Amino acid sequence: MANKSVFVIDDEPQIQSLFSEALSRHGYNVSGTLDGETAIRELKSKKPDLIFLDLRLPGMDGVQTLEEIRHLYPKIPVVLITAYPRDSLVDNAIKLGAFACLVKPFSMADVVAIIQTLALDQVA
Repeated sequence: MANKSVFVIDDEPQIQSLFSEALSRHGYNVSGTLDGETAIRELKSKKPDLIFLDLRLPGMDGVQTLEEIRHLYPKIPVVLITAYPRDSLVDNAIKLGAFACLVKPFSMADVVAIIQTLALDQVA
């Protein structure tokens, strides 16, 4: 099985660490950034299998970031991360084709369930 890559865009370093620690144990290559502008720069040179995207980011918000991601990679699944599920940003991101929305606080079991739904591979 080829290693799959997950890219996490979230301004909370502890969220970045949570994804990295948990998914690395399952064989995923996890990378990410703390803001949308940096994410777009990095995504121009790498194509992950899945992106987790916080909607509330400093500078470019999650919807703007998703618009740029869609220009680069129209088909890569993007899962929203938010503490504000009733926000209009969520509605706008879903219209742009976000796959799902994880509401903070979430568990790694929730993340694994999404990965399994996408059939990126089998996660124990």
